[in-house]
Amino acid sequence: MTADDCDDCGSPVTRRRVLESIGGAGTLALAGCLGSGGSSTATSSDDESVTIALTAPETGHYAPLGEHERDGFELAVKHLNEGGGLVGDSEYSSLSGDGVLGSTVETAVLDTESSPATTESKVRPRLDGDEFAAFFGGVAGSVAETNRDLADEYETPYFVGSSTVNALTGSDCSPHVYRHLFNTTTLARSLVPEIASDVPDEQSIFHVYADAPEGNDLFQSINDVVTDSDLDWRPTGGISVRPGTTNFESAINDDILSDVSLVFLDLFGLDAVNAIQWARAALSDDTTVVVPYLTRSIAESLGDRVAGIYGTVGWHEDLGTPLSGTFGEAYQREYGTGDAETLAASGPAQTAYAQVVLYAHAAERAGSFDAAAIRNELEGLEYAAGAGTQKMRACDHQSVRSVPVVRGRARSDSVDDRFELRGAKRGMEPGCEAPPAASCDL
Repeated sequence: MTADDCDDCGSPVTRRRVLESIGGAGTLALAGCLGSGGSSTATSSDDESVTIALTAPETGHYAPLGEHERDGFELAVKHLNEGGGLVGDSEYSSLSGDGVLGSTVETAVLDTESSPATTESKVRPRLDGDEFAAFFGGVAGSVAETNRDLADEYETPYFVGSSTVNALTGSDCSPHVYRHLFNTTTLARSLVPEIASDVPDEQSIFHVYADAPEGNDLFQSINDVVTDSDLDWRPTGGISVRPGTTNFESAINDDILSDVSLVFLDLFGLDAVNAIQWARAALSDDTTVVVPYLTRSIAESLGDRVAGIYGTVGWHEDLGTPLSGTFGEAYQREYGTGDAETLAASGPAQTAYAQVVLYAHAAERAGSFDAAAIRNELEGLEYAAGAGTQKMRACDHQSVRSVPVVRGRARSDSVDDRFELRGAKRGMEPGCEAPPAASCDL
């Protein structure tokens, strides 16, 4: 059913007014007005349902990350409605596995195409109709920023996906925006010392970065960390490339790289894959290669060529926390092939999964889907979701958490996971009085 098929959808009564009047404790009478309208997942709704949305790239250079976000999102909703995974664990005793607040959770998945204009064209009409109780996802920084603006305008909870852009919990923060993943500054502060522990003291570093908020953010944050450290590392600049670039040979002059010993590829998704292939062919074997945010899809595309590459991941199966195993096993049961080989979940999948469960937990604790009630529950909340203990800071809605630092490795008879966990860094977040949080005014 589309919005145009519903006779009552033109009523001045909106979902937000219903939520405010019933406190979210009952069912949602308007759920029957929900439709797929631009969604790749139909939302077949009844009178006892609530809809949440995922905004993720299903096409384009960031599509692999979007696919993993969708896996985690849909698995979390399945567990909310049927039980399993983290639902029912003592950490989330508020969740029964029978929906949320008496309502079956329905989904809408909107393909952003990594475009802010496409994102707005698909999300705004659905928010106009008060169709979404909350929405999730976002890989490209510009898409996440668009979602942030919409969340602020419509006072609807939005949980950032795989974007680490500082501004989302800094200068562009919002009382309705939350992030489970670490921000770019915390990533850089965790990653640089780990690399430094392995490479010679003197390094000449160069960046190839996406000409987009996410690439610029990494370039600036990593250089800031290097400059503020006592490392004998010499930044030599960088070059920006448009997202979707495949011909790095024409974009980068070999002479620039003649004296470079450490290269940061501040790129994501298929862009990172293409850049690594270029780097392996163009750079000396002695050059250290870093992709600051690594994902399983990158390793799957590269195979053994991922060996030796440094980066961070949103989640790793060897973190050793109780809920890490719970999530990993649930993911394997859902998406594994059933043979002896295990399927390691990706960071984007764990991020999406954890945030859906966290949102549902907050709604149950509040007894309401109302955005203000959700905020009251989440600010300062200590929780665990498979990446160790975390806390959703009240000052900026940034989760304080561990940062798994990894190094790529070749597959062997004894090793299936392409990423070796080098450590889970803690305490690397700048405080609320330091950038980027200092710029946040909630």
